[in-house]
Amino acid sequence: MRILVLAEDADRLDSALSAGGCEITVKSHSGEAEHLLLCEQFDVIVFHPRSDDPYFLTRMLRDYPGRALVVWLRSSSSTRVSELLDAGADEVLDGTMDDRELLARVRNAARHGRRPASQTLELGDLRIVSPSGKASWREAPLRLTKRERGVLLALAETVGETVPREVIYRKVWGYSMVRGDRSVDVNVKRLRDKLEDAAELRIRTTPGVGYRLILQVAKPDETPVAIL
Repeated sequence: MRILVLAEDADRLDSALSAGGCEITVKSHSGEAEHLLLCEQFDVIVFHPRSDDPYFLTRMLRDYPGRALVVWLRSSSSTRVSELLDAGADEVLDGTMDDRELLARVRNAARHGRRPASQTLELGDLRIVSPSGKASWREAPLRLTKRERGVLLALAETVGETVPREVIYRKVWGYSMVRGDRSVDVNVKRLRDKLEDAAELRIRTTPGVGYRLILQVAKPDETPVAIL
């Protein structure tokens, strides 16, 4: 596995990932890294967010959709991790993790971070671009977080059918749901609030199981009928 590391102090990452058999190339400036990406292929891009280049992640998501994007933080910050994951990062590492965990997380990001070509899912006036999950309603963008986009896409792929919470969690978070975890419910509530103006779209609860997306369509002068 070839990994490009963009960080001024990359000794810890270099030693941990190299010990796991990865081929590491380290660059200290984003310009050097982006020039190298034009010439060579890498499976994973690991980078430290820089205040002088706040749009590096945005450019990587746009220009290199086939690469896993991993952020390196020197210290742990749950707030920063949430922000970076919502912005599109596949994984966030920090200096509190031991070498084995760092390597395992990078390998997992490489497995799950490869993004297939974009496809557009259309359900009435709802448009979702897969796999990013970016959505619009009647051509107006829906301002959703990464998790909310993932949940909406998971429901839209099987519109009218109940999707169990555990299935949604695996699709969006990438691993099995811990007993008692309410992350899916929290994100569904936020989605419902943000879809309030989309009268034809509703997320219904199947008690004890999960959720289903209902799209109601109607001809002029007719009562809307739910697509089941």
